[in-house]
Amino acid sequence: MENVDRELCQLLIDCLNKDEARLDTARLLDLSPERWTDFLSLAAAQRVRPLLWQRLRQKGLDKAIPVKIAEELRDFVRRHTMQNLLFYGDLRHLLSTLKPKGLPLILLKGIFLAEVVYGNVGLREMNDIDVLARTADLKQIVDVLTSLGYPPLSPTCIDFTPKAQHHLPRLVQKGHADFEIHWNLTAPEKSYSIDPDSLWDHAIPIHVAGCDALALSPEDLLLHLCLHTSYHHQFAFGLRPSCDIAETIAYFGTSLNWNAVVERANRRGWQRGVYLALRLAKELAGAEVPSHILEMLRPVDMAETILENVIIQIFTEKYFALSVPEPFAELLESRSFWGKNKIFWQRVFLPKPIIASNYAVPMDSVRIYACYPRRFVDVLRRHGETLKKHRQNNASLKKLIERKNLIARWLARPAA
Repeated sequence: MENVDRELCQLLIDCLNKDEARLDTARLLDLSPERWTDFLSLAAAQRVRPLLWQRLRQKGLDKAIPVKIAEELRDFVRRHTMQNLLFYGDLRHLLSTLKPKGLPLILLKGIFLAEVVYGNVGLREMNDIDVLARTADLKQIVDVLTSLGYPPLSPTCIDFTPKAQHHLPRLVQKGHADFEIHWNLTAPEKSYSIDPDSLWDHAIPIHVAGCDALALSPEDLLLHLCLHTSYHHQFAFGLRPSCDIAETIAYFGTSLNWNAVVERANRRGWQRGVYLALRLAKELAGAEVPSHILEMLRPVDMAETILENVIIQIFTEKYFALSVPEPFAELLESRSFWGKNKIFWQRVFLPKPIIASNYAVPMDSVRIYACYPRRFVDVLRRHGETLKKHRQNNASLKKLIERKNLIARWLARPAA
C-alpha cells in the first residue's frame, strides 16, 4: 500500500473481516495510545467506525480496547445513530407525501442497507438519501421536495438532464438529509449503460421507515454495489463498499440467485467491475462469494497488478483520489500535445444536453453558446491546482494518475 500505514490498514481489514480467525487480542493490546488514535483516524477515513465497533464486540475483543477508545467509538455510534434516525424521518416524510400521488421510489444503497441489510440504522455511515424514480415522475418529485424545503443544490433543467446524466443535483435542506434523485444507475453513452426498465421489473416491495417503498432485487442490489465502487468511483470509497457487499450477501443468503448475477453482469457489460468488487469483498471483508462464481466472472487477462493497484486506491485518501476525474487523469498522462488538447477541448465542448443540464439553460436556446466560455473557466478553476502540482512533478499525484488510468483502461476493455 502506498503512503499509508500498512500495519494499521491490515489490522482494520482483519477487524472488519467476518472471519474471526483473522484477528487476535495481542495485536490490539500492542497498540500504543498514539497508534490507537491513528487507527481510529483510519477507520474514520474509511467511514466504518460503527461497523468496527460492532465487529470488535462480536469477536469478543472490545475488552482489549482502552476505555477511552471504547467510549469514543460508543459515542460516535450513538451520535451517528441519531443522525440516521433523523434521515429516516426525512425519508418517511417524503414517502408519505408521494404515496397519495402514486409516485413510487426504489431506495438505493445506504438508506436501504442500514435498516434492512445491516439490521441497525446506526451501523452504516451515510450522508444522503439515494432513490430511483421513473423519468416521467421526476418533475413532480422535485416539485414535492421543493415544497418540503429542499431546493436543488444547483440549477437544473429536468427536460434535458436525463439525456446527459443519471441523477439530479442534490436537493438539500440545512439540518436534514440531502436527497439524490436517480432515474438510472448508469450515465448515458457509457459502455456499461443500461435501460432502467428491467430494474423496475425486478424491484421488490419493502417496508422502511414505517412506510411502503421498493428496493432493487437482491441480484440488482449486489450488482449496483459492485458498479458503484468500480466503474463509478474506481474504488475510491475505501473499505465500506466491500463491507456492504459482504453484508448484502450474508443477508440474502441462499435466496440470492448467483447465476442471475453472472448473467446480468455479462449482459450489461459489468463483468470486470463486478469481478473485482466481489473478489475484494471476499478477500478484505470475508464475503461469502462462491469460488466458482468468481471463476465464471474472472476475465482471462486478469493480472494481480490490477488487484494490487485497486487495494492501494482503496486506502488512498478519498478526496485526493476523487480530485482527479478519469478524463483529466488521461489528459495529464498523455504524452502527445495534440492528444492533450483533444481531451481538454472535449471536456470544455461537452454535448449540448450536458451543458443544458449543468447550466440550466434550454438546449434550443442561443444562450447555451454563452455557457461554453463559462465551462472553459470552470474547468481551469476546478483543475488548475492539480495541473500546477503535476507540472511541479508531485510524486503522489503522478502515482495517483498512473493508477487511475491503469484501472480505468482495464475496466474499459471488452469483456473477456
